Amino acid sequence: MNILFVCKASTKIGLGHLIRSRSLANQFNEMFPNLTISFKVVGEPLVSRLLTRVKYLPEIYEDEQNVSLNGTYDLCFMDMMVASDDFFRRMQDVSKLTISLSPIFNQMSRVDLLFNRTKNHNLAESEQPKKIYAGLKYTIIQEDCKKIKTSIYEDNLDLDQFPIAISMGGGDAANRTLDFLHSLKNCKVPATFWVMLGEGYRHSYDNLIKAIKKDSDHEIILAKTNRSMWHILRNCILAILPGGITTYEAAFAGLPTINFLHDPSKQYLIQELIDNKVCVYEGPIADEESLVQVNKSIEHFYYERRSLMEMHLNTKNLVGRNSAKLIWDLCNEELEEKS
Repeated sequence: MNILFVCKASTKIGLGHLIRSRSLANQFNEMFPNLTISFKVVGEPLVSRLLTRVKYLPEIYEDEQNVSLNGTYDLCFMDMMVASDDFFRRMQDVSKLTISLSPIFNQMSRVDLLFNRTKNHNLAESEQPKKIYAGLKYTIIQEDCKKIKTSIYEDNLDLDQFPIAISMGGGDAANRTLDFLHSLKNCKVPATFWVMLGEGYRHSYDNLIKAIKKDSDHEIILAKTNRSMWHILRNCILAILPGGITTYEAAFAGLPTINFLHDPSKQYLIQELIDNKVCVYEGPIADEESLVQVNKSIEHFYYERRSLMEMHLNTKNLVGRNSAKLIWDLCNEELEEKS
């Protein structure tokens, strides 16, 4: 069986699409070692750093027009927000079944299937694909994300110096990391901030260090991470995130999160997690009031630690880890129906 993955990733648009596609491809490869996987990325050369341990041969292209699509594929998994009509047609022509892993895709009405990690979407009827499989059970979790034992979380919660992670994504094009460092110096409770910098972070480290030097009340650790990210996060009691793939991984792992969004209209993407009381939403990521609010939230949780423990416990069995098997079985059912 020939499987095609095509995704887009860059500092500007983020690396989440690549991480999700890589995770699913890796799990398929683990389930079926003889599977033929073609993995193609449209993006910057830096994305190769996220593909060093895969067992298939990835191909990286700077532009979608240059992507080579040789042969035919049983399944084509697309993870991107935008594709030209010509590029989509090329993928459609060589694939028996087209599948979107991204809940936002300008070609959505033309794909066969959408696998969405939440039951919520904002697709009008005319924009919907032929079939939608939606819900937390379709959340794709990368292999390095492990569940946090409640006993370990309790121990971390008892620390006087709260360990809190900040991750604004693999690229953080707008450098919100620096904005948070400037704001968090006003936080009135003791905390250790683990500042996670992804492979795509290209802003000045000197500016981050200057901001750290202005904060004498907290411990601040800069950590450039890739695969080791969850080794750090599972030792924290809270994470500050931009509401993307890591928010869902945190819900799987058992780590409560405070979320900010680049686009407030996309709140539906994390609303199911909010409804299940495993994360909170604090507003637009660029909003000055939101930066002030995060300090208030941290201060609240410091004195109301039971709230964090309840959020941790609410994650139990909320997000599973068998999405790859579910997706595989449903795709094969669709193939049988088409043949």
